[in-house]
Amino acid sequence: MKRYERLFRKFGRRYTKGTYIFSEGDTSSDMFYILSGRVRVEQEAGYTKNKLAELGPGGYFGEMAPLIDIPRTASVVALEDSNIAVIDRETFCHLLIESKGVSLLLLREFSHRLKRSNEVLEELTKSRLKLIVLVYLFKEWPFEAHVNPVEDLALHAGEDSAGIQEILNDLDKDGIITCSDGTVTQFYKEKIWTIFGK
Repeated sequence: MKRYERLFRKFGRRYTKGTYIFSEGDTSSDMFYILSGRVRVEQEAGYTKNKLAELGPGGYFGEMAPLIDIPRTASVVALEDSNIAVIDRETFCHLLIESKGVSLLLLREFSHRLKRSNEVLEELTKSRLKLIVLVYLFKEWPFEAHVNPVEDLALHAGEDSAGIQEILNDLDKDGIITCSDGTVTQFYKEKIWTIFGK
């Protein structure tokens, strides 16, 4: 508690509930450490805002800006009244140079965030491919006798056959299609909306 008090005296700012600490596209270069309260990290996606994370005491954000000179890639809003240490680029870089512990902590956190980003990207790629397969099924079903949907989809989607077959297997498990010996034997259009509720 005393450490937090010292940090607040030296670097602290108070943000009231609903206040944006920074917004996507801002060019500020401070890093932020939460002493008390909660914040939400969000990113615009068209007309909506996607929640990327919620952070509480001990959490930090904005650490990329002091390291590389890029605009903010997300916005951060206070979910409740929050005390936050605002650390400028010079102080942040000094901490990294002087403290192996801080450097290691940040390296670990970057690794975890990169892993989470890769998992999200993989899921988005799979969702995109699933959507391509569904559109193809709507357009081409029932298949003509000479059509091999796996090869046809792989060609049009620019994906490998194994990836297409994996999506078809998932759709079979979801009850959207029936597969037999790697071939689609039935397409249940009326059940398609069940997968969007997942």
